[in-house]
Amino acid sequence: MLGKDPSFRRVFAADDIAEPLASVKEGDAERARMLFGTRNFDVIGYEEEGRVIGFLEKGQVGDFGDLKQSVRKFEVKHLISENTDLLECLKLLQEKNRLFVINKSEVDAIVTLADIQKPAVRMLFFGIITFFEKNASRLIQEVFPDNSWTKVLPAHRREKAETTYQKLIERNTEIDLISCTQLSDKAGILEKDDLLRERYVQLSRTKAGKFFNRIIRLRDDLAHAQSLTVWFEEKEVTELMSMLIELTERINTRLS
Repeated sequence: MLGKDPSFRRVFAADDIAEPLASVKEGDAERARMLFGTRNFDVIGYEEEGRVIGFLEKGQVGDFGDLKQSVRKFEVKHLISENTDLLECLKLLQEKNRLFVINKSEVDAIVTLADIQKPAVRMLFFGIITFFEKNASRLIQEVFPDNSWTKVLPAHRREKAETTYQKLIERNTEIDLISCTQLSDKAGILEKDDLLRERYVQLSRTKAGKFFNRIIRLRDDLAHAQSLTVWFEEKEVTELMSMLIELTERINTRLS
């Protein structure tokens, strides 16, 4: 199943978006000022005996000549493993705004909200949506044999799919009709068919429509390289992805 398949869920981890944690030790007043000022870091690590034991926050250092008095020690809630599943990392990041990454028992990296724009995040979300669409196609074909699912589509969407299909046939391209539909078409079938919606989507028709509309908007933003900041500010995107994974898992259970 999807949730137990490391090839899918564990393709990306926290270290795919983490940045090295710049750090200072006692006596590094000028370096600390440079990191907070010129480099504009919000957080830097603090070292003792070659190990980062805590962190300093911009604007919270009382005396640069005595950095240790301003150090905040790490707490469990601040820490994640480098191998933490990326989606789980993003869920935690929405609540904490920053996370410190442990590598071989030492803290050496940091993840912040600025890292949500990185390619790994976009590829993860796009992969989840693509995996859902692929399995939704298989489910629809199984439940509606001989392309009988076309009756559920609005006429203009059915005609568009059939036109695309005929063009591909003329080019000797081996493809099936369901592959000529768009994500919105497959989502519409799952939404409008009461049996499929109740068994797999497990939402009312109204809520299912809103859910799929958000998924489609997110997919479009990803495809057009739009900023993901608003999606994270609304604390919506990781919930959407988790719900879509659960939906795909329910479909997979039927198909396996």
